[in-house]
Amino acid sequence: MRWDPARVARVLGTATARGDGYTAIGTDTRVLEPGALFVALTGERFDGHAFLAAAEARGARAAVVRRGTPAVPGLPLFEVDDPLAALGALAREQRREIAGPVVAVTGTNGKTATKELLARLLATRWRVHATGGNLNNLVGVPLTLLGAPDGTEALIVEAGASVPGEIARLRRIIEPTVAVVTNVSEGHVEGFGSLEAILEEKTALVEGVALAVVGTRPPSLAAAARRRARRVVVAGVGDGAEMRPDTWSLDEGACPTLTVGGVTVRVPLVGAHQAENAMIALAVARELGLDLQRAVRALATVALPPGRCEVLRRDDLVVIHDAYNSNPGSLEVSLKTARALGPDRPLVVMLGTMLELGSESDALHARMAERVMTYAPALVAVVGAFVPAFQFHAARLGPRLITADDPETLGAAVAARLGGHELVLLKASRGVRLERALPYLLPGGEIPCSTTS
Repeated sequence: MRWDPARVARVLGTATARGDGYTAIGTDTRVLEPGALFVALTGERFDGHAFLAAAEARGARAAVVRRGTPAVPGLPLFEVDDPLAALGALAREQRREIAGPVVAVTGTNGKTATKELLARLLATRWRVHATGGNLNNLVGVPLTLLGAPDGTEALIVEAGASVPGEIARLRRIIEPTVAVVTNVSEGHVEGFGSLEAILEEKTALVEGVALAVVGTRPPSLAAAARRRARRVVVAGVGDGAEMRPDTWSLDEGACPTLTVGGVTVRVPLVGAHQAENAMIALAVARELGLDLQRAVRALATVALPPGRCEVLRRDDLVVIHDAYNSNPGSLEVSLKTARALGPDRPLVVMLGTMLELGSESDALHARMAERVMTYAPALVAVVGAFVPAFQFHAARLGPRLITADDPETLGAAVAARLGGHELVLLKASRGVRLERALPYLLPGGEIPCSTTS
């Protein structure tokens, strides 16, 4: 989309700035393209207003700034109360150019996998643009919408939240025709205070939406969604699901095989939870009128970004790299996946802090330490908040417990103890950067497992 100054002014409710139209809208001068409109955002450690001259030098034709910002030679300014809100308004304007389905996806776990599954299914009919990376907040969602290329017919937008009210703000920007809530569990407790508050936040995505598709966990999710959406479909593989597979199972690689509508497909994603995500995506496809059998077959070609239950192998050693995000719910799922993938292998559990759990952090880390112990691990290696959490089990574990101050030290210590035929699970929140232990476990580079093995 090409933006002319009059249109920007109308959307932002400001005076029209001088100058030509804009070929793009950006917030980072390092990647700003010539001819763009620069939006000067302010964060905890940066202020885009300090880079206005740099934006002009990069070829920006105008900028959106706080009211009262001093003039910058050669750079016309749109002055607003809140540049972040202005970015959202511009993104909403772009979203309204999409005539096809706009699907918003949230949930404590499974957002990215479900988004990728949906993108693959909707691509059987439409030209799809979907969230890339972790652009799921009040900056990332607008950038996702603004980044939709010409000719986009359908949008799939991931929405996350770390503070109350964020999902509702994102919903108003996205204006979804379909809203998806994968599940709700204790994630981001620090920002919300309780599981009930998280449920309230996540289901804000479905407020007033014509169709909501939700998972089965917790059982209260469906009822909460029905209070807010005009229609709700519950999808999954367990009790309470209105749309479920005819049959399903896990193969020897812990990938789900589903039979839906008489068509059987192997989904090349590891873990039983991916069967639930696949059924949510199929429910959306069905409700949008896609050919269900064709959609089921399309599941066979989906792939996830690195770090999300990624299975890596070197010789006979198998590593599950799932260190992109962690909370009690996702850790439980990862443990089950690890045991399913290597039921006869010694299990090595490498854990880093589950972030954003607030005042419940100590209790939840202790609870998950107890859960880890039920899997009879051959070795437990931990950094961060899991170090004190496992002290209660130190005597029982003895030399099977390894603690360290950083991922590199932990990786080296674990590598020295491996026999070469274990299954190693890496699980932590992204901020821990537990993936820095990988080069010690898989020297010479990781080799992804074949999706057909």
